[in-house]
Order: sequence, then structure tokens, then C-alpha cells
Amino acid sequence: MTYELYTISGAPRPWRVALALVAKRLPFTMRVLEGSRKEQKAPAFLALNPRGRTPVLVRGEFVLTESLAIIAHLEHAHPEPSLFPDPARVWEQVMSYEHDLRDAANPVHQAAFRNTELPPGAGATFLAELRRLEARLTSAPFLCGDRITAADCVAFPEVRLTLRAAERAPELMRQIELAPLADPLRRWVDRIEALPGYDQTFPAHWR
Repeated sequence: MTYELYTISGAPRPWRVALALVAKRLPFTMRVLEGSRKEQKAPAFLALNPRGRTPVLVRGEFVLTESLAIIAHLEHAHPEPSLFPDPARVWEQVMSYEHDLRDAANPVHQAAFRNTELPPGAGATFLAELRRLEARLTSAPFLCGDRITAADCVAFPEVRLTLRAAERAPELMRQIELAPLADPLRRWVDRIEALPGYDQTFPAHWR
């Protein structure tokens, strides 16, 4: 039975799950909700997740919410290929990206996509997080070694959103030195985008 993944196009947390499904070579169907129409608040979706947010993973009667819980479930249900070859080290990076990278990216992406004011120092904070990613990628093709792990799945949407932000707000991104991306990050993005099945995860409204 194929998984169904409920998402909002371009939302980072569901995108993590989609990448995990691709990395594990699991068939799935994307159920894309229209955020501008508040489809995530419709009764049919609230029956799956009363909090009214994505992602939601469905397989038959099985329903699971929250991106990290879903990734952990996929690892348990489908151990190979593993997204946690060194569990402690991979989880260490996953949690760092869940908190530090995402917290740093949010105000920058808000400024680029919603034309909000960029808080003082926000660009420098995010740039420092990207430099940490670059440092890890100078010695390995992926963030935790020579193959994709859960760490890459969690970090990638924030970086790919930054490339999108550079298209939408080029002057802002150049001003805070977030565009263009450094070569290690750009090559890492290219590796992930070359994965079989990646195209299914790509936000339709970006095409």
C-alpha cells in the first residue's frame, strides 16, 4: 500500500518527509493542500490532524503527524537504506537543524517571501549556520558522510528555500551575503536534486 503525504507546496517540514520517502525509495502520493485557501483547516483534514498543519502521513488506517516522528517511523518500518547509519551523530545534526538552522532561516525567508522587516543581525545569524553546513560538506558529499541521511532531509528545505528567496528578493539576499550559495552547498543541493524521485517533492508552484 502506497503512503499518502499531505503537504502545502514549499512548506519545509513536509518536504523533509518527502525527501525521506525518496531516500528510502518508497512509493508515495503527494496530497497538496492550498494554504491560501486554508485547506489545512477544512473538516476533512482536521479529522486527520486536529492541529490543522502538515505534514500528515497516511497509509490505510495508519495516520501520523510531525515530521521528525514520521521520519523516525519510516526508519523503523523500512530499515534499509538507513537514514540513521550512526544514530547518535545523525540525530545530533537533525536536532541542530530543527532548532538552530530553522530558527535562523525563518526571519530571512519571511523577509524575502512576505516582505517583512529583517531583524538586525538576522542575516549574519543565518549566514553563520550556512557556514556550519559548508564546513561539514568540505570533507563529505552529504552532511553525515557519503550518503544521504535524515540530517540532509531536514536541512535541505531550508537551503533550497534560500535559493528560491534569492530569485524572489535578489537584492536582499545579496545584501546579507546569502546569495549566491558557496560551492559546497550548491554541489550538495545538486546531489540531492539528482536523486531518483526528487522531482516529485519539488514545489509545483515554483515550476
